[in-house]
Amino acid sequence: MSKQTRKERKEEERRIVAEMEEAMQVYEKAQQEEEPVQEQSGQKRRDIYDDTLPEQIHCRHCRTLMENGVCPNCGFRIYVPMAKEKRDKIRLIVAGICMGIFVVLFIISQIQKG
Repeated sequence: MSKQTRKERKEEERRIVAEMEEAMQVYEKAQQEEEPVQEQSGQKRRDIYDDTLPEQIHCRHCRTLMENGVCPNCGFRIYVPMAKEKRDKIRLIVAGICMGIFVVLFIISQIQKG
């Protein structure tokens, strides 16, 4: 493998970033055109980020009917993304705790100087 010059590496990096941005634009355009719930053969397709689990789903590993997102046979669990509201609430709480720690440390440093 030959060494690349800095200019060649930067050019390759720009090319890769441009390809990624183009792919993201195509993906976002496709997502905008697609409705979140579509009729398909009499059933409604669920959105990926829906908090409810499908009524009947089979385990990927052993194909057993799962109960509440957990396989009774092998114990496999389905990943269900956290709801946006809950995620935002957790972020707000963590940000508040970090700010509180920062303020306490700032006050302690000011007391030590004085």
